[in-house]
Amino acid sequence: PVGSGASQYFTNGGNVENKGIEALLTTTPVRTTDFRWDVNVNWALNRNLVTEISDERPRVIIGNDPYVREFVVEQGKPFGEIYSRGWLRDDQNRVIVDANGMPRITAGRTVRIANFNPDWTGGISTSFAYKNFSLSALIEHRQGGELVSMTNAMLFAQGLTEQTLVGRDGGLVFGRDVFKNETAVLEDGTPNNIAIDAETFWTGIGGRNTPVGEAFVESATNTRLRELTVGYSIPIKSQRISSIQVSLVGRNLFFLHRASDSIEPDLMQGVSPDSEGFQAFPPPTTRSYGLNLRVDF
Repeated sequence: PVGSGASQYFTNGGNVENKGIEALLTTTPVRTTDFRWDVNVNWALNRNLVTEISDERPRVIIGNDPYVREFVVEQGKPFGEIYSRGWLRDDQNRVIVDANGMPRITAGRTVRIANFNPDWTGGISTSFAYKNFSLSALIEHRQGGELVSMTNAMLFAQGLTEQTLVGRDGGLVFGRDVFKNETAVLEDGTPNNIAIDAETFWTGIGGRNTPVGEAFVESATNTRLRELTVGYSIPIKSQRISSIQVSLVGRNLFFLHRASDSIEPDLMQGVSPDSEGFQAFPPPTTRSYGLNLRVDF
């Protein structure tokens, strides 16, 4: 209360409920005297819900940047909702286009555009052993979740991506040539047929200052070969050394599938919760190779 003379006070940050399922299958499909094949499969699903914050303040912005997004915690919604500017739509969810051929944009960050939490995750690890040779691999999959890319917002506005080649001659129509998944209509409800040039379009929705976050949302779905190891056990006869194994290891080798052709879903801006679902010119990930020597006594 104002009469207390206190300008602030501490209170419980709220309650978040998590419910999930995790399953693990371990099996050995083949086992002989000289050969063995092991397979481990795991699958996990988690659903979270912000059940309580405060009746006086049921919505809290716990992270943002001055350009593109707000990381919001809302009572009654999943943790990690991301809001930004988006397309202005009619009551049929169609994007409204103005007389100049540009999609109309919301005045503020009022559009929920993403949540980084995956629908589910899974992985397969498998290993083969034949006499003294061994081979093992780890494949990981992430299904669902989205992030907003400040990198793309700036690169598209500068015309540095392949997608901006369309319409440089002035024949670009929103909803037909770009964002084909959207139904675009003019103010009177008729289909959009107004052509503009690519530079006008991309500089209008991208760039550094208040870009349209909805236009630069990327899926985090991906499948990757996380690790591959090839090894050899050196035969040895010694009273002091029981075994020697040499292995060549590769990590973060390549994607088997990636829904987005422009971002690395694992890269975030930091380690705080509000770093999830936001990407802005992070350094590239590293593909690494190593040689391991293991000696057992």
